[in-house]
Amino acid sequence: MRYIRCASRKLYNTKLLSHISKNSYPINNNGNKPKNEVDVVVVGAGLAGLSAANHLIENGFQQTIVLEATERCGGRIISKQFGDAYCELGAKWVPINASKDTVYNMIQNMRGLQKKVIPAKDRMFVNLYGEKVDKKLPELIDILYKRLCTHIQFEEKYKTGEIEDLDSVHTYFKAETSKLVHSIFKGHDQETANEIFNSLIKEFGSLLGCSLEYLNIEHITKLRSGASNENFIYIPTGLDNILSLLTKNLAKKQLRIGKPVAQINWYIPTKVGEKSVACVDGDVYPADHIICTVPLGVLKIFSENMFRPALPPNKMNSINKLGYGSPVKIYLEYEKNIESWLCSSLRPIWTGDNGKSELAWTKQIVEIAKMPKSNRVVEVVIGGAFYDKIEKLPDLEVLVEITKLMRNLLKNSNIPYPTSMLRSNWGSLACYLGGRPYFSTGSTINDVFTLAEPLGAMKSLLFAGDATIVEGFGTVDGAHKSGIREAQRIIDHYNSQLMG
Repeated sequence: MRYIRCASRKLYNTKLLSHISKNSYPINNNGNKPKNEVDVVVVGAGLAGLSAANHLIENGFQQTIVLEATERCGGRIISKQFGDAYCELGAKWVPINASKDTVYNMIQNMRGLQKKVIPAKDRMFVNLYGEKVDKKLPELIDILYKRLCTHIQFEEKYKTGEIEDLDSVHTYFKAETSKLVHSIFKGHDQETANEIFNSLIKEFGSLLGCSLEYLNIEHITKLRSGASNENFIYIPTGLDNILSLLTKNLAKKQLRIGKPVAQINWYIPTKVGEKSVACVDGDVYPADHIICTVPLGVLKIFSENMFRPALPPNKMNSINKLGYGSPVKIYLEYEKNIESWLCSSLRPIWTGDNGKSELAWTKQIVEIAKMPKSNRVVEVVIGGAFYDKIEKLPDLEVLVEITKLMRNLLKNSNIPYPTSMLRSNWGSLACYLGGRPYFSTGSTINDVFTLAEPLGAMKSLLFAGDATIVEGFGTVDGAHKSGIREAQRIIDHYNSQLMG
């Protein structure tokens, strides 16, 4: 039996190189340089970094290079062919949005790339005894839940001051669902309805990789996230197809993989030298402008030592306050066609459990479903809590416990064990340390604006990434737009010099 894990990353030693600060370079007044001589260093070859570099090169900034710590580009876009399907260990869905600078718009311009609308699943809610819930009940609850997510009632709550008592999304959902359950449902349906609501709430958490107890209410009042009326598409052959469009203008010498950065010198007095980015291996790259797209999880751990001079206190505070989750992805491959025993999406509910498995990680399983267009691959959606624990569980335990749960739900002891398993481990990867940003209970939307603010009079240091933008916060669209936004700042800076 074989097990496949997410492609391993080298754990880099980010201890600063002592000789870096001793290097000096010729002095430049970068405001007077022609575009094709301006040195721009982009730190990180995720979607934000590649989008920034591509936009700069298309606008004449040929001295742009990208430094990527890992051995691959794409960041949290990573598609793996697994069995008879392409599985996404990171970003998966693309919102259907044809406006400017969206990933959907980019995909539409890629001729011959197959894309599919996310199919509606035939969801079956089942308890631990294999008893199915009548479909009418989940359908009604789904409508009620989506109303909660679109915060239709929030404006009135703000006016009356009721919202002040709701310190997290979890508190809000619990308070509102309790009211709905007790006012609409009677008898045994109340317990079942409550468990279905819990399943949908945990699904929300699965997208962010965090418990909703840590999620600020602003995450759904000021962002478009969670359950919504948006439609999405997926790429059957892997979302990483879009990377070819962003790297086509990058020469080999401009995209440097396996180059973890140790120090970013973003402001040095002209008597000493110019700005630069120093890598762990000792290579130093002079820069007129630096675009930092390092993941928020890495900034939280290393930013105090990575930047010279240190980042301003307000930016450090925002980095520390914003949350960063670790969504868990699990895929199982079977030797034979699975349709004989899994013909619809399984949604476990825990009625009658009496708290016996309160601490069981399997209680965080939201859904078990066959991958679209696949006959042998199952996707397991994890939500709620215990992400760090689940990510580090032994493969054998994961496989055994999920199989045991499926056998109970389907009342079928003959369900086979999978032949292989594919798992994500974003929280354990030194170059990511997590998967998606969110508004923690200690943060606000202002922390996103603060994180995005460029530093230096000449826009020496700029920040991009899905944690630096409100429109598309935590999404592929946000990462893409933020990269273009920072590149455009540099372009506008030199255009204004020419006009002046």
